[in-house]
Amino acid sequence: MKIAIPLKNEAQEIFTNAGHTPFFGIFEAKGSGMFKKFDLVEMRENPRVNLEAEMGCSHSHDDSESCEEKEAHKKEHDVLAHLIQDCSVLLVKRACKNTALVMQENGIAIKKIPAEITHASGALPFAL
Repeated sequence: MKIAIPLKNEAQEIFTNAGHTPFFGIFEAKGSGMFKKFDLVEMRENPRVNLEAEMGCSHSHDDSESCEEKEAHKKEHDVLAHLIQDCSVLLVKRACKNTALVMQENGIAIKKIPAEITHASGALPFAL
């Protein structure tokens, strides 16, 4: 099973906002039970990176958007699902509703991790 985590850097620090993360760390779960381990397979660059949006998106998700604006906004998030399409799970602290919708449409489960976890190694057990 492959797991994606939004990361700030190669030190595997977690980026809070999945939609604007600099990288997705792709991990593979191997073994079972007490012998389960997670290997970093690769770091994938996110073309939607925005370091200033770590604590949340600047765009709205309210009902003031027209149907066309909502659909266009959702399509901006499609790149995220394509980037991690080989993963079963995306672990997040925060993801906007369009990120969640696009992942659901592509069969990628989103699992929330606690805010106090700052490193990928602490987040990975939440994928199971």
